[in-house]
Amino acid sequence: MIEVEIRAKIEDINLIRGKILSLGAIHIKTEKQTDKIFGRLEDLDENHKIIEGHFSARIRQKADKILVEFKEIRRTGAGLEFSSSVHRIEDGVYLLEKLGYEEAFTVSKTRDLYKLREFEICLDQVDKLGNYIEIEHSAKDGDQKEKAIKECEDLLFEIDQKTIVEPKKYGDLMQELINQNEVKTKDKKVGV
Repeated sequence: MIEVEIRAKIEDINLIRGKILSLGAIHIKTEKQTDKIFGRLEDLDENHKIIEGHFSARIRQKADKILVEFKEIRRTGAGLEFSSSVHRIEDGVYLLEKLGYEEAFTVSKTRDLYKLREFEICLDQVDKLGNYIEIEHSAKDGDQKEKAIKECEDLLFEIDQKTIVEPKKYGDLMQELINQNEVKTKDKKVGV
């Protein structure tokens, strides 16, 4: 099975919540997720984003679970993901540092998870980035991946015709925010 997902920035999370509930979505759970994002210098482009096809690493803490995860970055589709639980965040940091990864930033979000037909819908309130909807769907193999993505896009259109798919992952969006803040700080220092 291949998991595909799309995401879009949303303005009014309560309006979108109402729309997905009116379509028959079932609320599964609400959880707080904190992701410590790691990268290796050789996997970064000039903007400090992971190069397409390379792996990022993260330590995800949600509820009482701590996971070390590696994610192949495929901005327009599904990439490989590997995950393993650890007992302590420090153990995950130690492992990643031994593999040459450095901590880049943290992404924190509150996620409301819903199930609608064969889709998983997440409404995310992401610290510093805003509100997003993610729609996930499964494809049996790579040949059906494009069909699954199209079905996610069709559902997004059904929920809100004004939303536009955001091809960037939260990590890319956070790195862009960091880059913008660094430019502003640099400009202030040189008197621009």
